[in-house]
Amino acid sequence: MGAISLNIPILRNIRTDVSSLMFYALILLAISIPLSEFGMSISQFILLGLWIHEGADFCAHKKPGQNGLLKKLNSYFKAIRVNVTGKFRMILNNPALLIVISFYLMHVAGLLYTSDLNYALKDLRIKLPLLSLPIIISTSVALSSRKLNILLIFFTLAVFAGTVASIWVLLSRHISDPRELSIFISHIRFGLTICFSIFILLYFLYKNLFPNRFQIAIISLGIIWFFFFLIILESVTGLAITGLLLYIFALINSYRIRSWYLRLIVMIPVALSPVIVTHYLMKQFRDFGKVETVDYSKLDKYTSFGSPYVHDTCTYGIEQGRYVGIYLAPAELRHEWNQRSKLSYDGNDKKGQVLSFTLIRFLSSKGLRKDANGVRSLTDREISLIENGVANYAYLESFNLRTRVDQMVMGYTNYVKHGDPNASSLMQRVEYWKTSAYIIKKHWLTGVGTGDLNEAFRNAYQEMGSKLSDVFRNRSHNQFLAIFVAFGIFGLIWFLFSLFYPAYKTGRYSSYYYIVFFTIIFMSMLTEDTLETQAGATFFAFFNALLLFGCKREPEKQE
Repeated sequence: MGAISLNIPILRNIRTDVSSLMFYALILLAISIPLSEFGMSISQFILLGLWIHEGADFCAHKKPGQNGLLKKLNSYFKAIRVNVTGKFRMILNNPALLIVISFYLMHVAGLLYTSDLNYALKDLRIKLPLLSLPIIISTSVALSSRKLNILLIFFTLAVFAGTVASIWVLLSRHISDPRELSIFISHIRFGLTICFSIFILLYFLYKNLFPNRFQIAIISLGIIWFFFFLIILESVTGLAITGLLLYIFALINSYRIRSWYLRLIVMIPVALSPVIVTHYLMKQFRDFGKVETVDYSKLDKYTSFGSPYVHDTCTYGIEQGRYVGIYLAPAELRHEWNQRSKLSYDGNDKKGQVLSFTLIRFLSSKGLRKDANGVRSLTDREISLIENGVANYAYLESFNLRTRVDQMVMGYTNYVKHGDPNASSLMQRVEYWKTSAYIIKKHWLTGVGTGDLNEAFRNAYQEMGSKLSDVFRNRSHNQFLAIFVAFGIFGLIWFLFSLFYPAYKTGRYSSYYYIVFFTIIFMSMLTEDTLETQAGATFFAFFNALLLFGCKREPEKQE
């Protein structure tokens, strides 16, 4: 099909041949990943329609004098059939592609021994991009470096638009949990797209792809903005992955410095940076356990209403350098709270946490006594925050990563002392991993099948007597454990093979973009079920296929 240039001046460079339209559809998909699940679906349908037509030779099957509608349709469908047949031959002759799509086919095979067929089919639908996108991208015209960079620019701009929308949410409404800032996809997947965008922009700077000073300034500001937003989002996963990649590239580039003296000056602080970070985290753990000395003989024994105080230094632990359970009057708390809230003092907050614990911690964080006067001093907004599960006033501070570290330390302390993982997402993950190991021990050979993960985890939590609240009883939060649970030891081995072999076979293991993307995905899989949502599966399937099969291998000067 010939290319057609539009005559409209502003659209003069837009071409309408099928290959160009596919490129625009790829851009649409890249834009949709951080912004719209609906857009992800629509763009994939568009890609499929264009893929069927791309490369079809309609003239070859058109006979002279063939003017009837039926004859034209017959010629059209014959051209389509020949084209698609040829593309399937390309699939069969591409071992790396077959390995990539075999991961999805493993999920299909898992239907043979699953009991929850409805969930299995839902899982297959969510993960369909793992099959469709590698096939479509690998059997279509590969992108040049220029087109790849254009696509990545649009992707980065879409991520930037997502961060701007999040800032608007932050400024226009009350946010008690940074995860609420990600309004289009989950905050974890959004954090991964931000990580990738940072290193896309770093590559633009490093390769001097945009030499104009204004462009350099814009790219530099973009990098700073994305890093700053990861802090606002309190994305521990995103910051950890970004830090790891920066550390790796800093080591590599410092090693390339020719002057040994200058190389040593640069490499020493780079090499010591993990030690500094570790020291900081250990200091937070030590400081968290420190508590001001309490002279119990000088503590008030009664509230202003005559109720006796309880000074509990064991049950509620230490937070912000003080015992949370000091100056505790449970009877007054219960009465005053039930006067001000529809949620019972003896029930749970909206996060599924024990409400009395949330209230006591919140009052302590404000330096208030846990009595009637303490509850009366709370504003209506603060009552609402407590109902929504906010247990510490400091958690409301914006741009404060320290509170995220404090939450982790608090959760760890509570888990060690009481075996309760509910107060920390990190400790919840530990419980998920323990539960995964429990299931794996019983089904290590074949797993439980594609659709039975939810039932397997539900039964395991009950059998283990887990203290996790029902609202937090999720699955593995580790992609490798999730595969192990579903498909057994051989499924896990094959999954790892499908991750590493294609890059080796295609020689993409030395590509900057692929190294960055693979590191981001692999690290995320250690703490998340990255492929269990539409956004995660599409993000992985799209860029994995694009960087393995969808861009031309062009000579590039190695630096």
